Amino acid sequence: MYQKVTNFIIIAMLGVLVYLGTQQYIKSLFNWKIQKKTESHINRLKSIPGYSVVSISPERIQLLGILTEKVKIRDLTKKIRTVGVIDIDETSIAHVQTKFNGWIEDLYVDFIGKPVKKNQKLFSVYSPELLATQEEYLLALHAHEKKIKGRFSKELEQSNKDLLLSIQRRLELWDISSEQIERLKKDRIPTKKLIFRSSIDGIVLNKKAFIGMNVAPGINTYTLADLSHVWALADMYENDTLFIKLGQKAILTPLSLPGRVFHGSVTFIDYVCGASTRTVKVRFEFDNPKFELKPGMFCTVNIELPMGKTLALPEEALIDTGTRTIIFIEKKKGRYEPREVKIGFKAETYYQILSGISKNESVVISAQFLLDSESRLKAFEGRMKGIGIE
Repeated sequence: MYQKVTNFIIIAMLGVLVYLGTQQYIKSLFNWKIQKKTESHINRLKSIPGYSVVSISPERIQLLGILTEKVKIRDLTKKIRTVGVIDIDETSIAHVQTKFNGWIEDLYVDFIGKPVKKNQKLFSVYSPELLATQEEYLLALHAHEKKIKGRFSKELEQSNKDLLLSIQRRLELWDISSEQIERLKKDRIPTKKLIFRSSIDGIVLNKKAFIGMNVAPGINTYTLADLSHVWALADMYENDTLFIKLGQKAILTPLSLPGRVFHGSVTFIDYVCGASTRTVKVRFEFDNPKFELKPGMFCTVNIELPMGKTLALPEEALIDTGTRTIIFIEKKKGRYEPREVKIGFKAETYYQILSGISKNESVVISAQFLLDSESRLKAFEGRMKGIGIE
């Protein structure tokens, strides 16, 4: 009896173990199927129409020269280089004109290109109109200083004062300096001719003044410009101007002065893009104390833009099909999977990666075009087999 009970217990325990083992097997099989379905779904999401996973033997890997590189976060700096032309700073240009009719009697600066200093004599003008106005001023001054007695003395004195101030104001509007007016008031001798002086330190860019020439309002006798500060006008591609901001630093190198560099900044970005060139005018400003930069000279302008840290890939890893950008991921040794990625800006030889890949994944950086051909061919063969064509 005891032996029968023992056998029954043993058989029952074996049945329980078999049952538990069967349940565990079924559960593992179910989980395995779920995992496979999940992997299949993920691979289907990552799959690219017209491409297939490529498997290559170790011997062919070495023969084809396939190399890989880990995806990293890199600190990128975008460098923009363009060609420009030195130009005159338009804000430093000064025109010399008279505001009355007259004739040039003396010429102190007599050729284009001559350097001039501020307040340096340029030319003198004889003007009957100016002479007559000075005489009117002296008469009004004499009448103002004369004591008037009588019933309407205050009114007459005020009238003489107003007349004097009116004539003085006319002289000032003709660019007669306060020092010249004070000298006229002190000496009581009208000046036959008026000397015109330079308003800036600069270079004579244009000269239309000659001895004996008649001058009048609107006639530009001299054009002066301060060339100690110049502009550089450069054409930049429209996609580069997205990164350019006012005030950004720039380095200029004249083509005629190799090795010589000038430091400046961006001061203007044009609002219009050239329809034929697809470029935008950008203006840079540079100090030119030794006048080494001459208007009309060609130069190169370099800008370095820190773009910060971002996920990036070398440009040789990317295959641009025209509609998408493809890379090949090394899933394991000898197995390469095509992957579509979204790229951003380019900095030197690297492209910013927006999506499609994760840090530390291995990417093919050489012979990827051979993998591209192999992947397309394998996908094509798969399609042919799918429709029954061997």
